[in-house]
Order: sequence, then C-alpha cells, then structure tokens
Amino acid sequence: MSIDYDPKLQALFNQAVQDFEHDAFTKRVMARIDSDRRRIVALWSVIGIGALVIVALLASPLTTAVGFVSQVLPASLVNVETDWLRQLLSPINSVAAAIAVGALALRKFYWRIFR
Repeated sequence: MSIDYDPKLQALFNQAVQDFEHDAFTKRVMARIDSDRRRIVALWSVIGIGALVIVALLASPLTTAVGFVSQVLPASLVNVETDWLRQLLSPINSVAAAIAVGALALRKFYWRIFR
C-alpha cells in the first residue's frame, strides 16, 4: 500500500478547510434560541387564553354536572337496615365504589391483554 497522497484529493481537502467564526456562530445560535422561545411563549399564551374562554363558557354546565355527580356518587347500592352495618359497608356500598372497582377491573384487563 502506498502512502503517497493524491494531489487532487489533497487540494479538495485544502479547499474545504475554512476558518470557523466563533462569534458569528454564537450570535446565530442565540438568535435562533430567542426566536424559538418567543414562539413558544406566544403559543402557550394563545392556549391559555383559549382555555380560559372555554372554562368561562362551560362554567355553568360544569357546576351543574359536579353538583349532580356529588349527589349521585355517595348513593347506596343496597339498603342496609342496621346502622352499624350500613356504616361498616359504606365504603363499598356506593355508586362511587362500583365505578372504582369497574375502573380497576378495566385496568387489570387492559394490562393482561396488551402487556
């Protein structure tokens, strides 16, 4: 194997060598970072204003729905006559408990099937 260099190849590499301007590069990078930051701040501002408008428009229906849910969730599924047994079973004898158990069962089913 020869160690001789091809002059045309060497000329090509010599032509590609150029001085690196550190200050210009830093200024370009910082300008790009600054423009990206301004763009992100503007985007989050628009999203925040949109969310506030949506919340303002849906405030009354959301309040009504939360009131309805707070009345329905503690309702008993099975009527228990004795007071001590009713208090003992209250954490599991409600609509909220049934929904929670159903959600846990769905999660377990999902993990069994897809994981």
